[in-house]
Amino acid sequence: MPVEPLSVEEIRRIEENCVGLGISKLQLMENAGKAVAEQIRHLYKSSRIPTNKVVVVCGLGNNGGDGFVVARHLSSEFSVQVVLVGCESALKTEEAQKNWDALKHLDYSVSLYQGPAIFGPGSPLNNLTSYDILVDAILGTGLIGAVRELEKSVIQLINCSRIKKISIDVPSGDRSETMVNADYIVALHRLKTGTTAKNTTICDIGIPQEAELYTGPGDLLFRRRVESHKGENGRVLIIGGGPFTGAPTLAAMAALRSGIDIVTVASPKAKIIAGFSPNLIVKEVGTERITLKDVKTLIDLISRHDSVVIGPGLGVDPETTKAVSKLISASDNLTLDADGLISLETSEYKADSIIVTPHQGEFAALTGHTIPSGLQERIEAVKDFSREWNVITLLKGRIDIISDGTKYRLNKTGNAGMTVGGTGDVLAGLVGAFSTRLDKMQAASTAAYLNGCAGDLAFSRRGYSLLATDVIDCIPDALSGQSQ
Repeated sequence: MPVEPLSVEEIRRIEENCVGLGISKLQLMENAGKAVAEQIRHLYKSSRIPTNKVVVVCGLGNNGGDGFVVARHLSSEFSVQVVLVGCESALKTEEAQKNWDALKHLDYSVSLYQGPAIFGPGSPLNNLTSYDILVDAILGTGLIGAVRELEKSVIQLINCSRIKKISIDVPSGDRSETMVNADYIVALHRLKTGTTAKNTTICDIGIPQEAELYTGPGDLLFRRRVESHKGENGRVLIIGGGPFTGAPTLAAMAALRSGIDIVTVASPKAKIIAGFSPNLIVKEVGTERITLKDVKTLIDLISRHDSVVIGPGLGVDPETTKAVSKLISASDNLTLDADGLISLETSEYKADSIIVTPHQGEFAALTGHTIPSGLQERIEAVKDFSREWNVITLLKGRIDIISDGTKYRLNKTGNAGMTVGGTGDVLAGLVGAFSTRLDKMQAASTAAYLNGCAGDLAFSRRGYSLLATDVIDCIPDALSGQSQ
């Protein structure tokens, strides 16, 4: 199991992937609250601190929901008071609401304060010195920007007290100007990026390794800004075609369906490609194939796009291979597929600037070795190749393997019907598209998952008659989470 801290985006991805595995967010919240309560007992029950009175201060989100569960689990042993910073009508998630409702039935063992009453005469906030432990569950990892009121005033009030403070997952207001001065942090599952490890315990909350290792619905958690303008959500350049026109067209249409703004296809057969769809921008480069004469024009196009895909339908003419080698050197955000892979060995490029998407035959040709039959051996082969060549590799197969040479992810979506020609071009287009907004490991993982999901939808509708264009048509439904 990895031990490095998790970012906010990674946390959300893992939680959603748990849901995809059948583990509900309500179950994770229950596990989290129970784990924190057990840690509180372990830390303080046998210590010199009497720990008779506990106040749990909760926010309106899932961190507050964790606090509600903590209060319920501690209520059988301690005198527990719960302060909700806000009103129950403003609770933000279904899981938090359900756990608040559970507390409302505990009219003997738990006392609740909310709304204006949290600053009233009988509120724990006005007499924190009479309590032994304060559990901080106000704000979690989802905080964006500065801490707002009422949370700001409550945190300042808490920090003025000498009460022992235990924060759930992160101190509320973490890395902002207004942050709880926690004496102890109980991190859930893993440490979070930027949070100090001092006086921190990491608790297992039942997240399986598969939620991190395998791609899932959490890998589709990306949104465009409401106020964004044309071009701000990604510009992709597809360089391909010559001998074949369908391959770059499929890659381009898949990229467009992923939700980016602009896709340009540079190809010797641009006029033919333009006839497939009016949504594509096309640029005619070369005549029958791409040659060294076209390099200058293509480098100019590369500079005007966020991401480049090179390879679909290029062919294997020696001069095209030499031209591609120069284009690889001029690209800093590149997806290299199909015939473009031939030029990798003769190119100079920045480390980790390229995602390569070989199938197993192409991978064997690149490495000069037969691909191992066992999954773990294939994983190690992909890691070794990625580390040696300083690339991110997406090895296509029954189980896709994605690696940057250190970390790896696996994708199980897809089906045998996707052996039809063109689905690899669809995947390359998706990788290029997601590379405009995600880091390369995540872009490759997201593309592999979405391509397989769309393929599974297409198979449910077409069976073994599915075509690559059917996969493209199913991308919007796959993105929206539809299964039929």
